[in-house]
Amino acid sequence: MIINDLPTLSRTEKGSFVNLYIMRLKLYLKYKDDYRANLKLAIPIMLGQLGQIATNLADNLMVAKLGSASLAAVSLSVAIFIIFAIVGLGISFSLPPLVAEAHASNKTQKISQYFKHSLIINLSYALIGLIGMLIIAPLLIYMGQEVEVAHLAKPYLSICAWSMIPMMIFQTLRCYSDGMSETLPPMMAMILGNVINIILNYMLIFGKWGAPQLGVSGAALGTLISRISMIIILTLILIKWKSLWQYIISINLRKYQKVVFTKMLGMSIPISLQLLFEVSAVAGVAIIMGLLGKEAQAAHQIAINLASIPFLIVSGLGMAASVRVGNQLGLKNKTGMRNAGVSSFIQVFFLMVLAGAILYFFRSYFPTLYLDDPKVISIASTLLIYAALFQIPDGLQVVTLGALRGAQDVNIPTIITFIAYWLVGIPTGCLLSFYYEVGPQGLWIGLVFGFLVSCILLQFRFRKILKEHHHSI
Repeated sequence: MIINDLPTLSRTEKGSFVNLYIMRLKLYLKYKDDYRANLKLAIPIMLGQLGQIATNLADNLMVAKLGSASLAAVSLSVAIFIIFAIVGLGISFSLPPLVAEAHASNKTQKISQYFKHSLIINLSYALIGLIGMLIIAPLLIYMGQEVEVAHLAKPYLSICAWSMIPMMIFQTLRCYSDGMSETLPPMMAMILGNVINIILNYMLIFGKWGAPQLGVSGAALGTLISRISMIIILTLILIKWKSLWQYIISINLRKYQKVVFTKMLGMSIPISLQLLFEVSAVAGVAIIMGLLGKEAQAAHQIAINLASIPFLIVSGLGMAASVRVGNQLGLKNKTGMRNAGVSSFIQVFFLMVLAGAILYFFRSYFPTLYLDDPKVISIASTLLIYAALFQIPDGLQVVTLGALRGAQDVNIPTIITFIAYWLVGIPTGCLLSFYYEVGPQGLWIGLVFGFLVSCILLQFRFRKILKEHHHSI
């Protein structure tokens, strides 16, 4: 459409249209190089996440064929597993910005140091997570859940617990590669691993191609085997990727430094708490949903599974922001830090506008892909309205957190996430659902408020950090 093709608009309206077009063009030209740099890093991560999304979707679709009780059992188990897994992811996320800074400032000896210390930290946490879930699994029956759901969830969680060890080893390799601005190798390993996962799940859930029919437990076993395969695949790729393997092969696994452990844990623990506060809030909603019935819990699993798709995709931009801001910090370039962050915010805004629109307009269709229970579909389609509302603040807060990690600012953002989700989101949701009897929708309205508060406060924090670095750089 060109301006002369708008005869119905007044001169003032045409002028406003032109000004808007010019403003958008200037915005694009100002950050053109940053957009490209962001996408170069983010697209492989996004594609890897899409592979994970496809696997999660396939898992849920296959488990849903076993009935709403099986789907609710997976929802309950995943809610608990995610709490442990997300802390592990947060612990591993200290590696990319530190490696990015060391690489940009040519302090190459620190790269190997950060990698081996991260590996020890990650493996130590994996053992803690494994033991914790094995203890929790027999106690599910006492969590107020329906007996059938708890009975199915116990073996699923027990098997998934063992996948913490390969998951954390893979995360070490992945975060190292991402920090070196090489995001393609982890993407390749994730996609191949996810293909293996889908095939194994189909075999083990339904007993296909000579495999035993294990039902819900088969899905958990498929996940465990696929995560082991991802380590093997990524290691083989890194061996061929000489620029990455050189820093791994030169590692001395016998010498460690307390100061490095202290520095990494000083970042790892706050980052893991940031993720924990958000994901545990969502997981908490899944558990609380069980008090409203298995239909509400199954509907929540469907809705959150769909709503998490855009989140997982734009987390690639969050990692890109972390690496690029970390690089610019190593170069002591304050303007570069700002441009890396702001360009990521602009990109994620438009992506989440699109995601919200898709979730809203297809809210009645998407749940039918999972099962044909009218009550579950009705609840899920309503929840997707609120999912559409929180896409923009959710996307912005995850990318802003990534930018702040790149600037190695983690403590205040941790406090912000706690306030947003556990002092605003969850209390608001519980108040609406149980005191005002809004039902399942009330819990999701609480999530909307939590994401919104987090987004606003984190954006203010990023601006403050830029001003501080302006004086120190």
